[in-house]
Amino acid sequence: MRERILKFANAAVVASAAVVGKDEYDGPLGERFDLHDDTDKFGMDSWERAESEMQRLAFNTALAKLSISERGVDALFAGDLLNQCVSSAYGLLDFDIPYFGLYGACSTAAEGIMLASSFVSAGYYSTAAAVTSSHY
Repeated sequence: MRERILKFANAAVVASAAVVGKDEYDGPLGERFDLHDDTDKFGMDSWERAESEMQRLAFNTALAKLSISERGVDALFAGDLLNQCVSSAYGLLDFDIPYFGLYGACSTAAEGIMLASSFVSAGYYSTAAAVTSSHY
């Protein structure tokens, strides 16, 4: 069998953001996260809405780190562990960016980064984002 190597010629991670709940923030990596909420609800009335808010906050934080608006992003690859990508779809609904819903369960973060990198490397997009969440 011939060895296959996946090469990303023009893709790079240029910003990241992490939004977490109380348990993650209280852990050994707590100070490394961008935002946290001690109630795990982020001001929302349900877990699903809280997870949507986490995705929205994470994406906005990454955009702010780059000093760009949503117009600077050509595609958004996003997913979560809820049925039918509920958190991703609603959390990122207000962004006017082509959206690709991902259903990778535990692999969604890696899947999103690989797809965004592949599309940028192939020249289909100049900037793509990957967003994922898990809320237990």
